[in-house]
Formats: sequence, C-alpha cells, structure tokens
Amino acid sequence: MRGFHRTIVSLIAAFLAAAAFAAPIRITTWNLEWFPNGSPKERPVAEQDKRIAAAADVLRPLNSDIILLQEVKDYDVCARLGETIAPHTYNVAICSAFREPFAPGLGKQQVAILAKVPAQAAWSETWKAMSGVDPPRGFAFAWFKIRGTDVGVYAVHLKSNLIMKSDKAAETQKNIRKREVAVEQLLNHMRDVIAPSMPMVKSLDQIEFAQEKTLATLTSAGFRNVWEGAPLLQRVTHPGSGPYPDATFDYLFASNLVPSKAQITPSKASDHLPVTCDFSSGGVVVTQSTPATTNQVAPPPATQQFVTLTQPVRIKIPYGETVLPRGLRLPVVSHDA
Repeated sequence: MRGFHRTIVSLIAAFLAAAAFAAPIRITTWNLEWFPNGSPKERPVAEQDKRIAAAADVLRPLNSDIILLQEVKDYDVCARLGETIAPHTYNVAICSAFREPFAPGLGKQQVAILAKVPAQAAWSETWKAMSGVDPPRGFAFAWFKIRGTDVGVYAVHLKSNLIMKSDKAAETQKNIRKREVAVEQLLNHMRDVIAPSMPMVKSLDQIEFAQEKTLATLTSAGFRNVWEGAPLLQRVTHPGSGPYPDATFDYLFASNLVPSKAQITPSKASDHLPVTCDFSSGGVVVTQSTPATTNQVAPPPATQQFVTLTQPVRIKIPYGETVLPRGLRLPVVSHDA
C-alpha cells in the first residue's frame, strides 16, 4: 500500500549437495499491492484479470525458478497468475491463510511461493506473541530440490509503520519491535526445524530506522543482503510519491549461496518493483562421516512413493499448527523395523 513503510524479506537457504549445481537459481520477490484487486475492496473479475495479466507480463521474461509474492489474496489467485505467466509451468508451493487481526475471516495480504518444480515440503505459520508484542501475519516456507541441490525459501511480509494513534513516537517503536520479534522467530524456526546447512533465501518487505535491528539481525546470523554496498539509487524498490521519498522496502537475503547483482524491473503493475537475483552454490559442503562397512548384502533399493494432497490439511507442529496446502506432494515414509 503506497505511503506506508513496510519490509519484504525473502530468505533463501539451501542444503548444499555433494556437487555444486551447474546453473544459477533465479529468484524473484515482488509485493503486488492488494493483488489482484489493487485495494482492500473486491473488484470485478475482469479488472482482476487485467492486473493478473499485467503482473504476468512483467514476470514472464524474468523466467525465474522461484517467485516469492506478498500481498496476494489467496491460493486460487496465485494459481491464476502462474498459469498466466506460463501455462503448466509454475506450481503454487504454498499460499498462507493468515486471519485478519481486526475482522472476521482471512486477510487479503497473504504471502506465497511459486516455483517451476514441485515443493518437497511447504507450510506457513503465524507469528507468536512474545512479551506483549504481537506481529501481524507470519511467514511461508518451501523446500525444493533444484538441479540436485536442496533449497529452502522463506517469504515474509513484516509489520508496516502504519500509525493509527496520536503518539507517533510510541507507535513507531511498537512497529519496530514487531518487526524485530518476527525476525527473531524466523531465525529460531530455522535453527529448530530446518537443517542449519541448508542454502537459504529469505525475502523481506521492510523499512529500517537507524535504531532498528531487523536487517542487522539477519546479517549477524550469517545471511548476505543482496543490496550490500549498493547506493540507494541502485536499490529503489518503492518509488517515491508525494511526501514519500524513494525507498528500499524489498530485500533478498541468502545463506550458503552466492548472489549475483540484484536487478530491479520497472513496472506500473504495483507500487513496489520486483527484485530478481541469480544465486550460485557457495560455502562449505557439509558432510557426515560414514561408519566402517561390513560384508553385508545390501537390500535392494526401495522405490519412493508419494501422495498428493487434494485438500488443505491442518497439522500440529512443535510450537503451534500449520496448514499443508492443496496440491502438496509428500513422500510416504515407512516406520517398519
């Protein structure tokens, strides 16, 4: 939404395979501004189709392997966008279903992850309140195997600086703290649930004040900001309007991956501009020692079986609940001795 400070963080993490992948992985992050309606008000299908077509025209030539989206309405809208970009090419790995904090029903600013390859796993979670700080929305995560490498991706839409009360200084500090708490939870999730050696990319929609630690927390945790060292003129993702100057609200952070120079694509399809970056393998390959072998006859390899969810499924996770999306392909695991 134009005029409100907010941050998009895309975090990309990859488990390094034994060999580096041959070609870079291209990832685009884009805040599509109340997509496909352009505002909180529901628009006729014909108007939605025009916005979907306009966004697809921007994304199609980028030919990204993974697309991270913010401010999208729901799963079906993401599927329509994917088909408009290139029929039968993009899968909706995950679209969140965060509830509206001040009204009944689901919010209209969800986060989503689209990709050319099916996800090995994907889910979304809402942020948890901590010490009275309750960040809105949450994050989406997807794990892919791309050209022999396991790649994990987070899409995050952090709290804006929208102030509804008269005490602007106090409200600004509350908004900053909500962003910082969200990023702390994100890093805890990675440490607790995701293997630490996984190459990772995170996308953020964010503005940071001088005293704010949101972005610094990520870099201190080992993530590399693709805008590192770039002057503002080369990283304007939200062009200024009226009293609001040009700003960088959209970020990509990577771990265990080497980013190329990030590119911004001009567009009138949203108030934000899409950010695209190519990532190649880097860092140290993590291996495990193998115990000494004995002269035993190895059993024949088992054929991996999969099931595909036809409806969303709500499951328990270590610290809450999450929803597995329709269309997710899951491996069948045997617990036989």
